[in-house]
Amino acid sequence: MTLSYWETAVVIIALVVLVSLGFHLKARRIKKQVYMTELRKDTDQSEKFKAFNYCVSFIDLLGQREAARGQGLLPDTESEEDHKAFQRILRDNIGGILQLQRDVEEMVKVLAPDPISPRRQSLGEKERIAWDEIQQQFLKTQYWSDGFVGFVCLGDAKIKCLVKSVFELFCMAGYFCFLGLARRRPVRGAIDIAWGVEIRPGELYGPAVVRAYELESEVAQYPRIVVGQKIVQLLEEHRDTSGDTTFIRANRDFSQRCLGMLAQDDDGYWIIHYLGDAFQASVTHSHHSFLYGKARDFVVQQLEERRSEKNSKLAFRYSQLLAYFEAHAPST
Repeated sequence: MTLSYWETAVVIIALVVLVSLGFHLKARRIKKQVYMTELRKDTDQSEKFKAFNYCVSFIDLLGQREAARGQGLLPDTESEEDHKAFQRILRDNIGGILQLQRDVEEMVKVLAPDPISPRRQSLGEKERIAWDEIQQQFLKTQYWSDGFVGFVCLGDAKIKCLVKSVFELFCMAGYFCFLGLARRRPVRGAIDIAWGVEIRPGELYGPAVVRAYELESEVAQYPRIVVGQKIVQLLEEHRDTSGDTTFIRANRDFSQRCLGMLAQDDDGYWIIHYLGDAFQASVTHSHHSFLYGKARDFVVQQLEERRSEKNSKLAFRYSQLLAYFEAHAPST
């Protein structure tokens, strides 16, 4: 039996009340917390729900509102010319999101552990067990209209290397922002931490999604990935954690790699620095210069078009983006 829209709303409201009494993000330390409650679905049944802290990436494909402008009911397509015209409209409206979803599926495969990697094969039996635990993939994705959500549960006891999952979110979000410009299908996004509930496996609801969405829609504004302050706090905590166990060292290493991918933008917000050396070393590798050239050409074109249209809002945004590209041109 599934929850209706209003039953889902009741679940979330009830959790907000309950969590406000006994569950919160610590001011200095983000722990693997869990809050469990039993909520009644109807007069005879109840279901248990668990609230955890989640790290969430919200990615939005830009330009979809413009593509849908003026559209209504299906047009008459009696002639071949009408049919071709509507095919173009279809491509403009759904082509980008279909490509983005294919890219998400491919990226998840790329980030998946490689059981026959040379590094793993070179390890002893005990080291290989630890390697497999570190490399496990806990990243989940959820499609939302013209974008998608990537998330990982920070309270999952099975995760031995928590920051590795955050690293995967950084790689995915930054790469799609860079690739989107190169493909002339720009995206923007945000990554943040808050509590949430998976009402069904892979379906995340709650402040974790809301917070990432707010950062994306209200702060990001143009093609960039904004990173919330609580994520920076989490990374700094793991970077500064003392100890020499395998998992502490792994979390420390991934924290340093994540922090190396960040830059503070002019408005004070942290962003994924996808044009930086650390991102190139971890993600774009030898393709970096090619992607840079394609993406920069698109940014210049958009700036010129928005200026000619006297579209001040978008012209200023692409001017800001071009300044970022000019300041971080590839060295080779």
